[in-house]
Amino acid sequence: MFFENGEAAITFQVKRVFTDKERQTFLERFAPHKSDELESLVVTESTVNLLYNPTKIMERHDTIEPAGIPFEVLKEVVGDVTE
Repeated sequence: MFFENGEAAITFQVKRVFTDKERQTFLERFAPHKSDELESLVVTESTVNLLYNPTKIMERHDTIEPAGIPFEVLKEVVGDVTE
């Protein structure tokens, strides 16, 4: 399940525990996207949280809805992971 988690985070959550391999894959997939707009990826037992800077995204991409870009990146990062 994907959801906005406050003003500067997008979260993907499952009902199981991620494997170590999945965690590593998420971090590797995020690495090329890391920037001052998409600041970090935090992986817990069952969540993947993408922390982003909404102000920079709004200014640089001329949008009033900054969550769209990090949402698409997070979908790419988690890939075909299922619950």
